[in-house]
Amino acid sequence: MKKTDINAILDIHRRAFGKADGEAMGEAIAQLAKDFLDHPGTISISVEREGKLAGNVLFTPFVFADHRDTKCYLLAPCGVSPHHQGTGVGKELMETSIEHLKSIGTDAVFVLGVPTFYPRFGFVPTGKHTPYPDLLTAPEAWMSLELTEGTVGKLSGKTHAIPQFMDAHWWDTSQHG
Repeated sequence: MKKTDINAILDIHRRAFGKADGEAMGEAIAQLAKDFLDHPGTISISVEREGKLAGNVLFTPFVFADHRDTKCYLLAPCGVSPHHQGTGVGKELMETSIEHLKSIGTDAVFVLGVPTFYPRFGFVPTGKHTPYPDLLTAPEAWMSLELTEGTVGKLSGKTHAIPQFMDAHWWDTSQHG
């Protein structure tokens, strides 16, 4: 991936999360996205409008200790530029991503996100553990999308995200209102 592409992706996340949550959060999410893009297992999907990046979503490997051969990903972050929010970019990101993940044999996708957005694309609340289950104060925000039938029900055990996502503060839902 070219440096200009990476910078455009980081800018999308900086602006998407900075607008709603303040400049500091936008910078933190952009840094997290940069860290994720440095990981070889990360999948990046973008949507353009008028030849410019309008949205981006990243998927990183997510491992269940008791089921290491099951191919799971975490969805985060998913950002749409403020100018394009509410215009279908988020929907296109999700639909394109789900099709891509199916095409590469992904079994399930997990997200700690907005419980009013992700169910539109088939995500449902899940009782599977996050890496920090004691910090999950908003269980409706922890969702899964099963891409291989019967996968999620079989998953158990501790979970691990890539190192950059194993910081406990990313999993603490008490800080989000």
